[in-house]
Amino acid sequence: MAMPKRVVIIGHGPVGHILLEHLVEGTEVPLELTVICEEPHLAYNRVAMTSYFQHRSASELAMCSAEWLEEKNVQVIFARATQIQRSSRRVTYEGPLVRGEIEYDELVLATGSSPFVPNVSGLTTDRAPGIFLYRTIEDMEAILARAQQKGVRKAAVIGGGLLGLEAAKALLDLQMKVTVLEAAPTLMSAQLDMTGAELLRKRLMKIGLDIETQVNLQEVLSNASGVRFIRLEKEGQESFLEVDLLIISCGIRPRDELARQCQLELGTRGGVKVDGCLRSSDPHIYAVGEVASYEGGMVYGLWKPGSEQAEVLAGTLGSPSAGLRYHGSDLSTKLKLLGVNVASFGANAEFWQHRIFDCQDGQANWCVRSVLEGNKYRKLVFRRLPSGGRKLVGGILVESVEDYQSLCDVARCGRELWGLETVVMTHGPRANPGQIEDMVYPRDFPAPVLDMAAMPAVRVVLVGYGPVGHVLLQNLVEQRERRMAITVLCEEPHLAYNRVAMTSYFQHRSVCELAMCSPDWLQEKNIQVIFARATSIKRSHKQVTYEGPSGSGEVGYDELVLATGSAPFVPPVPGLASTAGVFLYRTIEDMDAIIARAGSARGTTRRAAVVGGGLLGLEAAKALLDLGLETHVFESAPHLMPSQLDSVAGELLKKQIESLGCVVHVNVQLQEVLSEDSSGEICAARYLENESEWTLDLELLVVSCGIRPRDELARGCDLDLGERGGVKVDDFLRSSDPHIYAVGEVASHEGGMVYGLWKPGSEQAEVLASTLGSPSAGLRYHGSDLSTKLKLMGVNVASFGESAAFWHGKTYQVLHDDEKPCICVRSVLEEGCYRKLIFKRMPGGSRKLLGGILVNSTDDYHALCDVSRCGKELWGLEPMVLVEGPRVVPGRLEQSFPQARL
Repeated sequence: MAMPKRVVIIGHGPVGHILLEHLVEGTEVPLELTVICEEPHLAYNRVAMTSYFQHRSASELAMCSAEWLEEKNVQVIFARATQIQRSSRRVTYEGPLVRGEIEYDELVLATGSSPFVPNVSGLTTDRAPGIFLYRTIEDMEAILARAQQKGVRKAAVIGGGLLGLEAAKALLDLQMKVTVLEAAPTLMSAQLDMTGAELLRKRLMKIGLDIETQVNLQEVLSNASGVRFIRLEKEGQESFLEVDLLIISCGIRPRDELARQCQLELGTRGGVKVDGCLRSSDPHIYAVGEVASYEGGMVYGLWKPGSEQAEVLAGTLGSPSAGLRYHGSDLSTKLKLLGVNVASFGANAEFWQHRIFDCQDGQANWCVRSVLEGNKYRKLVFRRLPSGGRKLVGGILVESVEDYQSLCDVARCGRELWGLETVVMTHGPRANPGQIEDMVYPRDFPAPVLDMAAMPAVRVVLVGYGPVGHVLLQNLVEQRERRMAITVLCEEPHLAYNRVAMTSYFQHRSVCELAMCSPDWLQEKNIQVIFARATSIKRSHKQVTYEGPSGSGEVGYDELVLATGSAPFVPPVPGLASTAGVFLYRTIEDMDAIIARAGSARGTTRRAAVVGGGLLGLEAAKALLDLGLETHVFESAPHLMPSQLDSVAGELLKKQIESLGCVVHVNVQLQEVLSEDSSGEICAARYLENESEWTLDLELLVVSCGIRPRDELARGCDLDLGERGGVKVDDFLRSSDPHIYAVGEVASHEGGMVYGLWKPGSEQAEVLASTLGSPSAGLRYHGSDLSTKLKLMGVNVASFGESAAFWHGKTYQVLHDDEKPCICVRSVLEEGCYRKLIFKRMPGGSRKLLGGILVNSTDDYHALCDVSRCGKELWGLEPMVLVEGPRVVPGRLEQSFPQARL
């Protein structure tokens, strides 16, 4: 048995404990866990800290016990870590009763944060009695002791954010007169716009809080008995506020002193810089929670991002084959502040980072809808899509939060909205028809957008005009912040056409049916198209050289986008690339050639074959069957569609396809393509199937064995490439050259994943259009899942997952419980239908849907996608109900209950 990996966690706050809960649930790698805990208490719930003023019991806040840690074989050292020795992989610690060193294989920094104390004269907690932080149980006890002293009646809180208002609530409950002092113009300025914050301020003042905004603290005055006055400045006027107790709640700063001392890379605002695996610049040191700076930028100060990071890091440390990655968190929150229900939600962190919640209608391509009635306020922000639909990106709710969770789910899932959906959502679940009519026919229209004609035009050159290139153009022409002069280099003789519907060409045989745009549309949008192939990029001159049927030349750019797509992969099999009668399955010209070949086939066999049993290979097989050819499929894997289906689904698909007359060969190795000596035309294929050699006479062979990025232009100008080819891009789709971008099948996101599906390409195009045309929106690409639903030769097939890790880590192929740690599998196979859902066991006893496979039972595909992407926790019978599907009957569910270990 392998030696256990020694994992040392510095810090046992809430996030550190959630990490432990995941690590002890079961891992691929045996672990030996040690925690260095600086506080005198084990992990406790800081979110519920204010409740301590009622129950005054540390055990009420506790998240675990010493017995639990002992049961899970977790060693705890009550001490403060003082130094990390990276070269010898040791941590030095010192505590009240113990000091020493501990060795590690992997080290996790979960040191959290410390309160920020403004640099104001007299504002210190270690000199003057009556000045407190609001962070630990010891802080709460000290505040209570001060409040109970005779004559202590007036209090102030510095900070009008979430925690500051929680502190104000606690002081009000202690029968004190409380003033909140906020430097920003509004309360909760990081979550609410002006309208929502003003409504909150009025409600809080009604219950007895004094609130002062836009104040500057000049000095805190104290005497021997404690704090006495705060000298303030507001709008040029100086004043004094008398106080007996003062709480500082002005935000937090990452506790990164250990990382600084051992010279780890830090984020731009402090914190340990980590990647998507939560790994620091030292490959054996990780950070999680409020000390982690994701990609060197964002430091999250909320519970939910920390718990999401803990889940990913547990996978990184204990179950690396799962391939989990962290892509950032949204900052959605719902709470009750002194009796006022407040919520702020968004699709991702950019909603708050770029203050999209402050946007007005028409600004930067946003569509904003709001309702203010009495003490209720709802504001939803949508993104306008080229198709005419909308996507909900976030919103603010005050005293109208009943549908908060459903709005969060819609925003995170990115579902397109049409018609009256946006209006109904804005008014909420209690909307009446009159309100909706007022919004559909508004009395006041938004202010006109900025006059872009006066702006200098940015020269954008797009190399490649396939489907993703066209989606990018559709989004670019909708942008509102920058004027662009767009030029497209189109290598094919056709404008962009729909490759997803390529097989339909065999029925209608019309290029127009596949076309995604017309020359008239391009002319209307002032887009210049050059039918030519780009041959080189001169980065130093910002020029692209091209060559085409009508001539050659150069075009200059300010921003260059590579949308060159991919080329079919042709295996190195003798005769495969050089024999007449062998075709690719990629372009309209390929389709025309296959049709012509099938029409001229006059042999006795009229037999064709497809090399490749993936999505496109089976599409090609369907086309050949429709052309009246005997059709065979060669797949090297043990079953069809190995990138999307497990062995059970693959076998079911094989049987149903064979029932249509198509012959399927799996576990095949193509040895050679044979040709006629005289004509060079294909006559047969020689192959190994289950270690036996066979020869199959053929008149036509189609190759569909996957794709490779067309990155030759990038290689020629020395751009950074991904591990498997493609142009390495960041979350803005920017390459190693800040003026060159890549999108679609030529883009390698973060140097790893190259997506070969339509949906990821269109998602990338949407982000890149914003990067180029509306940079203030701050959109970022965080990767795509590979969910897909299609009809293959009459068989409905779907595969879905929460993220690309579901497929990268081969989780979709798991057939039984605990083949992978913490994985729970539920499946139903009957009457030609197959449903398999894969759940993750969560520490609290709930389940999360990771993904699944559906064959001939896809009615609830979109609903299941939404559940998995939103990360909703499932309880009780919910997982079994999802597995049985929308047509489940009570008897079936009852029968499955005793056998289900949920």
